[in-house]
Amino acid sequence: MLSQPIPLATALNPAKAPSYGRAACGFPSPAEEYAEPPLSLDELTGVGKPSLFILIAWGHSMSDLGVYDGDYLVVDRAKEPRLGSVVVARIGPEFTVKTYAIENGQPVLKPANPEFETIVIGEFEESELWGVVLWNLHKLHD
Repeated sequence: MLSQPIPLATALNPAKAPSYGRAACGFPSPAEEYAEPPLSLDELTGVGKPSLFILIAWGHSMSDLGVYDGDYLVVDRAKEPRLGSVVVARIGPEFTVKTYAIENGQPVLKPANPEFETIVIGEFEESELWGVVLWNLHKLHD
């Protein structure tokens, strides 16, 4: 489940951090030889679009997909979900993050943790697909 959505405001002067290119997740590479232009997280994530919101994830139903308690999710309300999209859905008054799928001809919300159940959309309460998660931002170190 999630907190209330926070609309993203357009930054007048987005900060840009130096980008040193790519870093290998396998064998090391000489990163300084591949410096790239400065990077703005605002530009990268699309902050400023009126359809974008930030939600704070809580719980563990998507942990096997790398969405953890306390992560910041950038969600686009205007984007249409595809099968396999990570979505924010509203079930009654609550928000939840799951993977959108079809099972037995029914739209469902699948968790990425076997301890949680699949939710059939519209089975129990009023529900809607609220938006598509574009970015997941989580802290790796304090």
